[in-house]
Amino acid sequence: MNKWILVVILLLACSIWAQPDLQIVWHTVSNGGIEFPEGRITSGYKLADNIGNGGTTSDTFLTDGSSLILYPGYRYVELDLRKPISRIDSTDTITHSPSFLISWSGEDTTTEDGEGWGIRYYDVEYAVEDSTAWNTWFTGVTFTSAMFGPTSPVTVKQDSTYYFRVRAYDLATNEEDTHSTYDQWVIYKPIVLSFRVYNPTSDTAIWAVSDTFDPGETVTMTSGDVLLVENTSLDSIELALSGTNFAIDTTTGQPYWELTEDPGNDQFSLRGHFDDEATPPVTFTSSDAIIDSWRYAKDGWFGGPSHGWLAPNDGSHTAEQYSDNLWLQVLLPTSVTQHGDTIVYQFMVNVKGMSITR
Repeated sequence: MNKWILVVILLLACSIWAQPDLQIVWHTVSNGGIEFPEGRITSGYKLADNIGNGGTTSDTFLTDGSSLILYPGYRYVELDLRKPISRIDSTDTITHSPSFLISWSGEDTTTEDGEGWGIRYYDVEYAVEDSTAWNTWFTGVTFTSAMFGPTSPVTVKQDSTYYFRVRAYDLATNEEDTHSTYDQWVIYKPIVLSFRVYNPTSDTAIWAVSDTFDPGETVTMTSGDVLLVENTSLDSIELALSGTNFAIDTTTGQPYWELTEDPGNDQFSLRGHFDDEATPPVTFTSSDAIIDSWRYAKDGWFGGPSHGWLAPNDGSHTAEQYSDNLWLQVLLPTSVTQHGDTIVYQFMVNVKGMSITR
């Protein structure tokens, strides 16, 4: 064989001989935490020869073959493996409204590890009457308050207890343990009002009603309730009224909250009117007020054009002249600050006669 041909063949054989070639592949990782200026650099390597034959790939970092996979939320300065903490912020309470605000919050910060990546979202549950029978209210929400009732997610019912609990998830996919019991409860108890008008000298009811009423209702004496006020003296007198008021506990019968003349807050009124009519007046005005925090309030004895004037009971005057009918009207409070199954508003009324000359 021609020696030159042999030399060419040997040169060709040498040129295709597999020679290992080291290729370096690297990636960078950005994160949401406090990082050193140079960042965090990870690398892996793959060997290949110059004709494309693959070698061994390193597994010094996690990869799916195309991108880097680390712990979700991994940071160079800290690895967030702590579960977040959450709570219902609304306090145990009794509400007078069939709809009420429930709020919640959480944090992803612990004493041991410092600040985490933060709350991702919340799940909120409720239970009705049975604090172990939980229902989903919200799932995966970022807002932290919502109105419960009056018809959503369920119809809120009188005297029912509603329990609430919340669960938090953080941005590093850590999940808080489900709370073993409720965080807070709310009971819906609409206010039911009743009242009595008492004679303080005898401690007996001069006008007692058997019905109960809603806040803000106006109740007027009927013809059968009327009080007869009679002058038994030989002098002409002018009638005057004064009143005090307080609320009593229906269980103990003892006063436990005093109403105050505070317009716009506890709005209430007791009004009185003297006349000789057989039926109560169609309209009571502010001048009829005995005690009134709504439209008109006056300390001391009730005064105004509806005062009763009574002639002497000396045999020369008729009953219509020496006696009057006293009609009363109650404007029940429109807002209150105490709760209970029933609140009784008790008004104490004094009637006195003042000598006058006519």
